Amino acid sequence: MGRHSISQKRYLEVAQNFHWAGREHYQLWFTGSLKRHKRTEVMLPRLVEKKKLKAYRFGNRLVYTVPRRDRANNYFLKIEHGLACTEGLVRIWRSNMEGKVISEKEFRGMGVIPEWGITYPSETILLFEFCTSDNFSRSSLVKNKMLRYENDLPAPFDFSPIVLFVIDVARDKVKRFIEKNLTGERFFFTDYETFLRVPFGKQLQTPIYFWGEDGRECPLK
Repeated sequence: MGRHSISQKRYLEVAQNFHWAGREHYQLWFTGSLKRHKRTEVMLPRLVEKKKLKAYRFGNRLVYTVPRRDRANNYFLKIEHGLACTEGLVRIWRSNMEGKVISEKEFRGMGVIPEWGITYPSETILLFEFCTSDNFSRSSLVKNKMLRYENDLPAPFDFSPIVLFVIDVARDKVKRFIEKNLTGERFFFTDYETFLRVPFGKQLQTPIYFWGEDGRECPLK
């Protein structure tokens, strides 16, 4: 895709799927590279000026979101979580761009709401959950979320579901949790640090995920 051929409409469509995003997330989504991308550098401030996006300084960088997320209470508390959700989306989608992204808002009213989903031509839907260390420390929250996926899994997409939990704790803690709570074949787990170490574009193929059926490490693909 040429750097001048990406329309404003495409940026806004992608923004609807992102929770919070840095400029690098848009660059990676459209180009697969962190090389300087003039189109993104120009387009994001333009969309902020037109009030199509909101921008906030988070640490030493600007982050962007759509106005509907800006209306949420305590949105600054959600930025770190939202950036992790977007990081996961960009990395996994770029690993197989045949997938169609289903944004979080499209799951509302279905009983359980993942951060996002991706449907694939293989008639599989990947549902993503990012879990903070605070939530993981209250193990009942994770167990209850898994139970809800068992009982209230989003049905209208008519795809075989896979649920991926990426958890922001040490890898050995994730492993011990799985060993104590084997959860079934549709669930996979990994720690966030290992998730981020996977080479870009290899997220689905790299065997870093603990399978809920027997705890072994395997790829998602």
